[in-house]
Amino acid sequence: MSHSIEGKRIIVTGAGTGIGRATAELLMARGASLALWDINTEPCNELAASAGRGQLVSVCNVDVGDAVSVEAAVRQSIEVLGGLDGAFNNAGIGLIAKPIDQVTEDEFDRIVRINMKGVWLCMKFQISALRSYGGGAIVNNASVAGLVGLAMQGPYAGTKHAVIGMTKAAALEVASENIRINAICPGATHTPILKNLVDAGVTEEILASMSALKRLANPQEIAEAACWLLSEQSSFVTGTAMPVDGGWTAH
Repeated sequence: MSHSIEGKRIIVTGAGTGIGRATAELLMARGASLALWDINTEPCNELAASAGRGQLVSVCNVDVGDAVSVEAAVRQSIEVLGGLDGAFNNAGIGLIAKPIDQVTEDEFDRIVRINMKGVWLCMKFQISALRSYGGGAIVNNASVAGLVGLAMQGPYAGTKHAVIGMTKAAALEVASENIRINAICPGATHTPILKNLVDAGVTEEILASMSALKRLANPQEIAEAACWLLSEQSSFVTGTAMPVDGGWTAH
C-alpha cells in the first residue's frame, strides 16, 4: 500500500544520523522531496546526492534552539521545495546518565534548549508555513521517556514529556486548519544517543529486557511510524503520542 508520500515536501530535522537519517532515507525512497536540517550538514549532503530524478532536496545548517536559524531554514526550505506539506522534528540530544541533583545548570539549559525549545521553535514557524499551503502534518520525536520515568535521565525525560504536551496542545489549536500534529515515542533504539546510557553501565541487554520483544529497535522501524504519521494514511490521527517501544510501556 502506498503511504501517500510521493511528491510531498517535508522537513526532517536532525537528518544526518540515527532516526532522522533513517526517516529521511525512507521518505526519499517513497518519492518525497526533502529539506534536510542538521547542525552538521556533511551527512545530509551525502544523502542529498542520492536523490532521484526530479526529487528536490534542500540541505540546511540549522541550530533548532535559535529562532533566527529556524525561521531562515523554513524560508530556504520552501524556496527550494516550492512549498511545505509536513515536518519531522527529530533533532535532539541526550544527557550523560546521572542523578537529577548532580545535573549542572548548563547541562539542564542545553538539553531544554534543543529538545524542548527546539521543537517549539520548529512548530512555531512550520505551522505558519503549512497554513499558507493548505495544511499538512507534523511529527515530533519524543521518547518512551516522555511516557514513563527514566531514572538517571531526569532532564531528558522532562523535555520529552514537554514535547508530548506541546504536541497535544498544538494539535488542538490547528485541527480546524487541516494541520495534524502527532508525536512518536521510540523505545531503546540503535542510535548514537544510546551511548549516554551504555557508558553509564546500562547495557543494551538491560535496555532490551525492558521491552516485551526483548530487543532494541532499528532506526528504520521508528522511521516507518514517522512516515505513516506524515502520510495521508493517518488522516484521522492527531494529538497522539504513539509508542514505538516494543511493548516497553505495556508493562
